[in-house]
This record gives sequence, C-alpha cells and structure tokens, in this order.
Amino acid sequence: MAKLDPRRALDELIKERGESYSSVSRLLSRNAAYIQQFIKRGSPAHLDDSDIAQLSVHFGVPAAVFGGDEVPESAGLSTIAIPVLGATDADDSLGRVRLVDEAWLRSLSHKPTGVSIVRVEGDAMYPTLRDGDEVLIQRYLANENPRDGLYVIRADTGLLVRRIALEPARNRIAVLTDNPNYPNWDGLIRNAIQIVGRVIWIGMQLA
Repeated sequence: MAKLDPRRALDELIKERGESYSSVSRLLSRNAAYIQQFIKRGSPAHLDDSDIAQLSVHFGVPAAVFGGDEVPESAGLSTIAIPVLGATDADDSLGRVRLVDEAWLRSLSHKPTGVSIVRVEGDAMYPTLRDGDEVLIQRYLANENPRDGLYVIRADTGLLVRRIALEPARNRIAVLTDNPNYPNWDGLIRNAIQIVGRVIWIGMQLA
C-alpha cells in the first residue's frame, strides 16, 4: 500500500475532526499560518520531531502518518503518551514520546492530552531549576492570558523556561530569570513573547 503523504494526511485529519489550520498551529505553539503553509505551500519541507510527536498524540495516530518514526503504544488505560518538546538526546520520534501514569497525570492536569515535557537547558533559572531538569507544561492557547508563574516560551535559541510577572498598571509583562547572572526582560507587551505552556510540575535530577 502506498504511503500517505504527510501533508494530505494532516489535512484530512484536520477536516475530519472539525479543526482548523490555525487551531492546530496554536496546538504546536506556532504562528497561526504555520500548518496552512506546511500543507498548501510545502514550507517547511518536513515537520520537526517535536511537532510530529505532538500531532501523533493529539490525533491518536502513529507518528509515521506525519513522516516520523513509530512511537510506542500505551500499554493500557493506566498509561498515557505525552510528547517531549525541544532538544533531547534522542534522534527520532521514539525518544520524543514518554509514557506516564494516567491517574498521576490527571491529578496534575484537567486536560492531560495538552501536557508536554520540556528539558531545561542552561542555568538561567538556577537554583529553582538546573540544566537537565525536566518540567511538565500545560500547552497554551493563543487567546489565554498569563498569570504570575513559571512558563516555557519560544525564542530564537529554542525553548526557554522563564518566570513571568504581570505589570497590571502598565498592561505589560516581565520575563524573569532566577539567576542574577542572566538579564530580565521588563516592560514587554503581551504579544512580544510566544508562550508555549505553563509549568505544572518540576522533575529535578538527583545530585
């Protein structure tokens, strides 16, 4: 049987589920036109592994449908697969999905299918977080409003864990680090940063 083109497969799934290009783009924490450009214009040429992992979990289909490698199936109702975003030690989609206990995940999130794992890089959030720690995030929608707390944001260098503080009087936000050796970004308008998700759990490495 001929392999289905990833663009056509994604297009058909979006229409079948009654979703939109922009809603799926927001699911991936991308700009609103990202999926439309991928499907209609062929840009980017291929989805990256973290996008494939998220789409696989969201639509409940194998990663191979979107051009990735096969990912492990849940061993039953007691586990649930969640995507690992950003840089990992794995070279394929298999390492970009983690099976976790479903009951435990539901205790953290009312929407477990919207949860992802992000690995912390660098020491900008030390001592709260160290390089190599992992956080669980509740993925963000474009129309949500942030509140004070830890978030993952998308920057040119990749995914960053940062603290967001609201400045209500000025209708601005500040993006803060916990390590004084790194700069803060103060007085930003809300749309100046792209929020990927809110941190709901921190997993620290053993010393």
